[in-house]
Amino acid sequence: MDELREKILQEGIDQFRRSGLKFTMQDIAGSLHISKKTMYKYFASKEDLLLALLDDGYRKIHEEKKAVIESALPLEERIAKVMIAMPQQYSMLEFSQLDSLEEKYPAVSEALQRHLLNDWEPTITLIREGIEAGVIRDISISVLKVMVTSSIHAFTSTHELADQGITYQEALQNMMDIIMRGIRRDRYDQTE
Repeated sequence: MDELREKILQEGIDQFRRSGLKFTMQDIAGSLHISKKTMYKYFASKEDLLLALLDDGYRKIHEEKKAVIESALPLEERIAKVMIAMPQQYSMLEFSQLDSLEEKYPAVSEALQRHLLNDWEPTITLIREGIEAGVIRDISISVLKVMVTSSIHAFTSTHELADQGITYQEALQNMMDIIMRGIRRDRYDQTE
């Protein structure tokens, strides 16, 4: 990948971390000491840049998932981690700042939904392995997939959790804890 393009993408992540979707192409250009004209050689618009950030982010998420799947972690732990895999550079981002994405950048919002719904096969294979090994009970994988993708979409569509002081990463961890342990007290006590 072109070095300047990579720097623009990284600065886009940094700008999002600081300002959410309010950052401008000029903010990135100024920070990198390049002209907006130079930026537009790589990205035709802010939406184009956001699409590239999303695609790059999901490429890295899939690399993270692959590493989790291939790790020596216990099967149950791999299942939990793979569903919420997040590269380190993205773990500090507050994705609730995407709440206006659908309104302002519909193409990016649609791409996010496609990413959430696609590429589940390695995760599904791991879940099936867990069912066959008796590590998790026989469940509807389709229902689980909808639950996880809907939850992630909700986490990025509202400030409700952030208003309660819950970060995106904490929300993912809590979601997986609830999925893996359930909500019944007796089930929780058995796993302690």
